[in-house]
Amino acid sequence: MKDRAFYLLTGLAGAGKSTALKALEDSDFYCVDNLPAGLFDKFFELLAESSESRKNVALGVDIRSGTHFSSIVNSLKILEIHQIPYKVIFLDCDDVELVKRFKETRRRHPIYKGNLNESIKKDRKLLSSLLANADIVIDTSNLKTRDLSHKILEIIKDDEKDTKIQVSISSFGFKHGIPQDADMVLDVRFMDNPFYQETLRSKYGYDKEVQDFIFANKESRDFIDETHDYLFKLIPRYIKEGRKLLSIAIGCTGGHHRSVASVEDLSHRLGSLEDVFISKYHRDIKK
Repeated sequence: MKDRAFYLLTGLAGAGKSTALKALEDSDFYCVDNLPAGLFDKFFELLAESSESRKNVALGVDIRSGTHFSSIVNSLKILEIHQIPYKVIFLDCDDVELVKRFKETRRRHPIYKGNLNESIKKDRKLLSSLLANADIVIDTSNLKTRDLSHKILEIIKDDEKDTKIQVSISSFGFKHGIPQDADMVLDVRFMDNPFYQETLRSKYGYDKEVQDFIFANKESRDFIDETHDYLFKLIPRYIKEGRKLLSIAIGCTGGHHRSVASVEDLSHRLGSLEDVFISKYHRDIKK
């Protein structure tokens, strides 16, 4: 059962549970949301007996599962008996930001009783036992939707038992600032810029037309080839030293075309390396 994974996703209403579940679903997880509290034990029993085709499962719970939803902490013991590894991920958020989100979306808080601030406080109190048992707490106060999805995917990759090193390759725009957590920063602003081509301006670096335009230039192709060869030799040395994460950031002016195309190309080619989990992220593509 060691190859199976289960994530319990919970947190404050409005903190981003639906976004996090969608990210897991896109990563081939079987996801269930708002399961009634009375079905927790039965759900875990069925999970323990389910086929290998559903080896990765995520369950989202909050106050909408019923007043006794915190009892899920005891229900998780069923997974322990069957040696199914699991983690509890709790999504937290600042009260002020939660109020802002509910007002902007005009959604009703699930336990709204006439005062939004009091509803949030009550929600936080009811969730206190789950917060105390959480393996991972994510504060979503300053996270955009895509950033929260990225964090969830990073957690999955960190939990891969057979992965010795995770190589994160991200694109960015220099005009939006250099990523502070990057181990290596590459500048591809020397490449021909699709922005000045009217038919390509509104497209992105993952579009074939943009990639064909950029890599039609020999200097651009040579740069990617040489960077790939360098990283192909470098990464195994990081593995040998016990390194768990290597963050590579590739930048162009706006983070829409050249850097994105470079990340797409390199992440695809480096995927052939053994004991390596490649992740890609386009930070500024929608800015």
